[in-house]
Amino acid sequence: MNMEQDLLKRIYEARKKADSFFDSLESQGRSKYTVNHDVLKFPSACLYGAWSRVCGKILISENVETTHHLESIVKEILSYKTSEGLFFPDELWIQKPAKSYEYLKLHTYNYAAGALRAFDSEIDLSSSFMDWYLNPEHLQRWLDARSFSRPWEESNNIVNVASYLAWKSETGCEDGVKCLEILYNWHHKYQDPKTGGFGNLRRSYNPTLQSMAGAVHNFHIHHYLDMRMQCENVIASNVIPYLFEGPLTACLSIDFVELGVYSLPYIKDSLRRELIAALLFHAERLLAYQRNDGGWLEGEDCSSPTAAAGMKENSASSCSYATWFRLCSLGMVAISLLGDKDENWHFRNTLGMGYLNTKLLCQYEIPSQLDVKKIRVKYLKTTKKGRIQKRLIRFASKFI
Repeated sequence: MNMEQDLLKRIYEARKKADSFFDSLESQGRSKYTVNHDVLKFPSACLYGAWSRVCGKILISENVETTHHLESIVKEILSYKTSEGLFFPDELWIQKPAKSYEYLKLHTYNYAAGALRAFDSEIDLSSSFMDWYLNPEHLQRWLDARSFSRPWEESNNIVNVASYLAWKSETGCEDGVKCLEILYNWHHKYQDPKTGGFGNLRRSYNPTLQSMAGAVHNFHIHHYLDMRMQCENVIASNVIPYLFEGPLTACLSIDFVELGVYSLPYIKDSLRRELIAALLFHAERLLAYQRNDGGWLEGEDCSSPTAAAGMKENSASSCSYATWFRLCSLGMVAISLLGDKDENWHFRNTLGMGYLNTKLLCQYEIPSQLDVKKIRVKYLKTTKKGRIQKRLIRFASKFI
């Protein structure tokens, strides 16, 4: 068995264990966000657990047409629907969130709607709150108020809005088509050729990380419109060192793997060889990082307990959201580098993390005599500096 076959076999073994993990998260008719999640103490996090279970199960389902067993989880998501057509747990109103309420409303709507549309592509999830972004003049003013100093956070806002506009455009809404074009033109105008991403941050470890993690959300609009990202050589050069760091957080892992696989067709051969090595190394580390219960941690190590929707754990435990995202990362590598068929992976069909336009992916054979360890050594200086910075930030946060 060659390396590609062995790695693909282990990915499918990981899928099987993760499938059982998703099933284990049901508690008192609710969906746990993590293994340790107390659904009575932190009920709002159940929405996060529910959409992750639906999207994760569908992603690795052998036949997406036979997912009727997910109906109870779908009903759980629908129970959170508000009069504005959003999906917003009541408990979030009485907490002090780290993000704005607009951010939370957009975030919870898009991920809940993404799960529901993955289950039923015909479902109507119109929202009076989201319709506000269908007004071209309002949308342009909203875009003009975005902060380039927070590219990761703002790009989450933007892709969540774009997802609704894209869906409305599919229903024949002319304003949806027009407003999606406004978003695309805005991104194209402000893309920074020095980083390939978005934001006016200096080029160093953490700012580049923020810019790249933000850019991937914006690029979902490009991918939805069958457009390439541009600046792929710069983007690939930026993400390779992060991929060589190891499993990363679940969000950063899926961000950088996605940027990597979309860059492959457009970069110079020598850089492609290094990017392939980085993607393979990252996949290996993800497989080694899977826990005995079949899930994955949200953080890059056991020192960061999961926190979301008012829930804060005392110790790190396997997380539904993280498991879904890490499976997406493995799926992208499997399709691009290991000869797997894209129909074996059912990515969500709406914009946001977990979305993938497989028409834009190319399959590559792993170069002969590819020395992954040797290529990684080239990037050790960069990755070592990044790990030191993260340790210092983590240490300082204990005193804030």
